[in-house]
Amino acid sequence: MSLRKLLMMMVTLLLIGAVFVGMVSALETEQKPTVATLQNVRDFAPAYEIDGVNYAIDAGELFAGIPGAWRSVATPEGVIVNAVAVSRQDGTLYIGAANELVIYRSADNGESWVRIPLDTNAIGGVTDIAVDGSNRLVFVGTDTDGLHRLRDVGASMIEGGQLVLDEPVLEVIAASDGSGMALVRTMWNLYRAEDFGLRWVAVENLPSPATAVAIAETNPATVYVGTASSGMRMSQDGINWQAVNNGLNYAPGSQLFIDDVAVDAAQPQVVYVSSSLSVGGTSLHTTPLGVSMSTDSAQIWQPLERVENVAVTDLMPLSGRTGAVYALTEASRTPLALGEAQAIELASVNVQPVEGVEAPLAPVVAAEEGVDILSILAWVLAGLAAVGLLAILWLDLARRRSAQPETGVLAAQLIRNGKDA
Repeated sequence: MSLRKLLMMMVTLLLIGAVFVGMVSALETEQKPTVATLQNVRDFAPAYEIDGVNYAIDAGELFAGIPGAWRSVATPEGVIVNAVAVSRQDGTLYIGAANELVIYRSADNGESWVRIPLDTNAIGGVTDIAVDGSNRLVFVGTDTDGLHRLRDVGASMIEGGQLVLDEPVLEVIAASDGSGMALVRTMWNLYRAEDFGLRWVAVENLPSPATAVAIAETNPATVYVGTASSGMRMSQDGINWQAVNNGLNYAPGSQLFIDDVAVDAAQPQVVYVSSSLSVGGTSLHTTPLGVSMSTDSAQIWQPLERVENVAVTDLMPLSGRTGAVYALTEASRTPLALGEAQAIELASVNVQPVEGVEAPLAPVVAAEEGVDILSILAWVLAGLAAVGLLAILWLDLARRRSAQPETGVLAAQLIRNGKDA
């Protein structure tokens, strides 16, 4: 084999390698980087097992991950995400849009989405989503069109049943134990599902308006409701309510406002509550009391941590980690680590990868620009191919130069032979 052919083969292989490496590099750069901290959280769907994948809505975008490692999940173009929920049974992911009365369904962790418009002519957005995975029911709260009930049949979603309201839906909760337990909260009213959400009745036997709701997947399911002045209530049927204020500094005559209540999705007996104490007559003075925790289904509360001079409006427990919870406040939508979550956050340098989530080697506030090894390799291969082409060109030129004298001598000899003849 001649040197020229050998060089041509090498150049071809180098060019193929450069193109391949460049394509791989381009695909990798399309993956959005992980971030350590979210900045403007609007909704949260906890993992159902320890160290599982959580979902959060941050500034209209969907993120999946664990503390110290949040990855942006691509959603349909133009959608401002406002709500997220996950089926406990099969992990199906649902998101609701803030800018249209539409939800989106994904059975592959957000790789692809199916658009499901709500059956309405109203204009508005989705405020909250709850999933009854056992009965394959999805309850969708809206800001202008009440509550919609859909059944997920796999290939499609069938809407059947609506709770018509004249005020926005603030929260929706649903059990996944097959009982059909579900509650819907607005600013002034609380509604309980009957016949698996085909009918709804108002809950009218609470001492003051509901301010927060949560559900624990016990057997049977347990519902927790915070009130505007009477602390906490719990129920297992949504009809009969029991006061559970032991340890919350509640006394008859005082007004204990519950800012939020949340349940550890992996440990249903672990419950968190944030509260404020209101005192005074015509002019109320409210003092935030911070966050308390119960490890025995709200029978006894213990102080977890106090946030000075600001009320905690949202609680986001870290599943399976007793005492670890993140909080949003009236002053900030950036998650604040409380209790054991502070130690976990400090140790996030050693966070382990979770399936479906790219964990960083160390926590970062934003994506850092680094050296792209694959891009450099592609350029090196392309450079070697260019050198090979130059070598082939040099060989061709050298061969032509060596051939020119021989041609001249041959021509001169032919002329001389002609003269002799």
